[in-house]
Amino acid sequence: MDHWRVPYLGLRQIPSDLTAFELDIFFTFSPKEIELIDSRRSDLYRLALALHIGFVRMAGRTLDAYKQIPKVLWKHLAERLNVPSLDIGTLRSLYEARPRTLVDHQQLAYQCLGFGVMTEHQRRYLVRWLKETLNGRPNSSMLLSQVKTWLYEHRILIGGDRSLRALIAEAVRTHEDGLEQILVDTVGPVLSDYWNERLVARTQDRVSLQEWLWSVPVRNSTVQMNELFGKVEFLRLLHVDARWPEAVNESLIRHYARRCASRTPSANKRLSPQTRRIEAACFMRYALCAATDQLLQMLRRWLADVTNDASKQIDNGHQDDAKTLSELVKAIKELAANPEMAADELRAALQQLADKALPRRASSRRKLVRLQLMTKSTQARKVLRKPVVLPFASETPHRLLDALAVLRELYGKDDVSNGLPHQVQIDLGRPWHDLIHGQDRVNALRAFEWATLFGLRVALRNGSVYINHSFTFRSRTTLLIPSAEWQSKRNHFYGHLALPQDPQVYLDQIVKQLNQGMKRLDAASRAGEVAIDNDGVHLARLTPDTEDVHVATLRRTIFEGRPTAQLPRILLDIDSHVRFSWVLLGREPQSRSELLLTYAAVLAHGTSLSAADVSRMIPELSSQAIRQMMDKIADERLLRDASDAVLAYMHRHPVAAHWGRGDLASADMMSLETSRSVWQARADPRRRTPSIGVYTHVRDRWGVFYDQPILLKERQAGAALEGVVRQTGTSDVAQLAVDTHGYTDFAMAVAKALQFDLCPRLAHLRERRLCVPKGLAIPSSIAPVTTSSIDLDVIQDNFDEFVRVAASIQNGRCTAVQALQRFGSEARSEPVYAAGVALGRLLRTIFLI
Repeated sequence: MDHWRVPYLGLRQIPSDLTAFELDIFFTFSPKEIELIDSRRSDLYRLALALHIGFVRMAGRTLDAYKQIPKVLWKHLAERLNVPSLDIGTLRSLYEARPRTLVDHQQLAYQCLGFGVMTEHQRRYLVRWLKETLNGRPNSSMLLSQVKTWLYEHRILIGGDRSLRALIAEAVRTHEDGLEQILVDTVGPVLSDYWNERLVARTQDRVSLQEWLWSVPVRNSTVQMNELFGKVEFLRLLHVDARWPEAVNESLIRHYARRCASRTPSANKRLSPQTRRIEAACFMRYALCAATDQLLQMLRRWLADVTNDASKQIDNGHQDDAKTLSELVKAIKELAANPEMAADELRAALQQLADKALPRRASSRRKLVRLQLMTKSTQARKVLRKPVVLPFASETPHRLLDALAVLRELYGKDDVSNGLPHQVQIDLGRPWHDLIHGQDRVNALRAFEWATLFGLRVALRNGSVYINHSFTFRSRTTLLIPSAEWQSKRNHFYGHLALPQDPQVYLDQIVKQLNQGMKRLDAASRAGEVAIDNDGVHLARLTPDTEDVHVATLRRTIFEGRPTAQLPRILLDIDSHVRFSWVLLGREPQSRSELLLTYAAVLAHGTSLSAADVSRMIPELSSQAIRQMMDKIADERLLRDASDAVLAYMHRHPVAAHWGRGDLASADMMSLETSRSVWQARADPRRRTPSIGVYTHVRDRWGVFYDQPILLKERQAGAALEGVVRQTGTSDVAQLAVDTHGYTDFAMAVAKALQFDLCPRLAHLRERRLCVPKGLAIPSSIAPVTTSSIDLDVIQDNFDEFVRVAASIQNGRCTAVQALQRFGSEARSEPVYAAGVALGRLLRTIFLI
């Protein structure tokens, strides 16, 4: 169902300010409906029945409040039915004396549209659907509109809000009874009650434990890392990491944790014991997972910062060739100007200068950086002492876990003065091999510590090492569809992706496209349309198009005479057409103040203004009321639905059809300046200010259909895919244009599996090669820019696992951002990564051609 239709569901009376669009959508009738209406014996009865049919189509329920009917609606119905218009504003005279007629009209209306009264079987099915919805989206505040949508789509008459809320309350009680039983069975009643008691306790800083655990870091520093590690250790002492039921998933944990944090600890005492137990357990688990994620992310960023500092120190200490040459010339001139120096002495001195100036075999830059890092061993040891005690794990034996065990033992004994024991024979990579296995065991320990840090960063990112109490760095098996479910529902997942189960069939289609593209490029080369040599493909320079005079004249004509308008007036005018505020509130605003509060909260959320700042701009609204409204509409799903309603309204205008095809889109990141207190803020490379990225997807017919926050200086390919997969504001996107930051070979393959094409703007295009399968015939004209490097056997052998990754993204098991982080450049050793990259390079070649 379109988002703009949701606010009308369940209305008890007809809105007084119906627009022309609403009249056309809801009160325009099919030939079958016209035939039923015309069967009534009088014009009044025809108009009344048409009114009921249109209202059921609009609200999904029968019209009971018939005492206020807009005159514009009577006029519209009369025009549609070719009957005289009525100059009345009510149907009281028709129905108050004839209640049976009202029932007949209501029954005829909903039966004509295929609606019916809810049966007991449908009621049980709805309760079961509610339980499943609560597992994935546990926010009960949105359930009322979701239930109304479900009833309308299943052609069941929507009942009163009171009965629907009672149904929802029953489902929520049943759902929470099951959650409580699962938690008690897994964690135990004693421990869950103990967690609930501990939340209201006070810390040494005289703040509640709940407030301390919910607080976020104020900056990225080793001090904050120590505080986060203290939180993790404290929660582990409370056995929060010991056991956790898989049925209580991440969505449930986040929902109940936020609900607990939104109240003061004293207010939690007024809740029922069941609710307190569920919220306390989820809050503790969320605090542990969030603190672990923040700690490990800070560790990764600290490691990058330290490496950059070491690199800068290498650059500052690097010998300047120009300075060296200048010093050599001056020394030679001084020798030449010395008349007392004998010829033998002069030759010896010149030989000495030449030996000094001759370039020695310099170490590589990376080796110099590693040596520079080893001078900071004390700093690395202080940082590494904390995470080595965390319960890292892996699905297969991993050398990094052995290295962490060695360091855990050395730090536990406080025995680091003697260096790394000789019996330690763990290979942590070729760059560190000579330093770790050298004779100097103190330096070996320093190298071992740095190698462990770098290995941990890579292993956490590609998922080969994980930690259970984490959202971001959890095991790969929890990100992908479980193997048993994948094998049992394999046909289902392949069908949803519209992919053949035989990889050979899929590859044959791609190779056929590739051959056709190479033939076209070969023909273009022979015709002289493009020039191909060892330096790449050369195209003729494009010339700018001249502007059409008629278009310029038309543009001026359209905008001339248009009155200027204030933004508030534009917002309220659009709100009257799309019911933006209705979507956010779930109902019609009850007053002018509530409407102002809604937009004030949106303004505060969308800018860096606080509730107090907005209150000073709108004096009649208090900061507390704005803050409460901000909490009410803070769910990003509500804001997304409301924005989608505006997008649909814009595209309803006929002129929008001339703006583009409708199935094309583009995406890019914008940098949004933020406070330095946001610990995930990064320095914008242009403005040099702390900023957060906002990744935005825009249709070719204009209009933002998805946006999401991302970190600066991170790959954007996952965010690009995520926007297309999760968006609901437009029809399917066939092609998505991105820049180089939003592209990887693996992402291009995943996008194709998700049924759209990723079209990147590639940098250094001249250096790009056309990659084709080994053994494929290549036309001689394009041979200089072509390389036969793709092994199709790699794709075939790992095709099923690759499709499993794509299916996991599609059904929401993991996000595209998480999947592409796990299968990024750090996952080069993974077979599924190699298959995805090979497939992506084939698709990139087709795209380039």
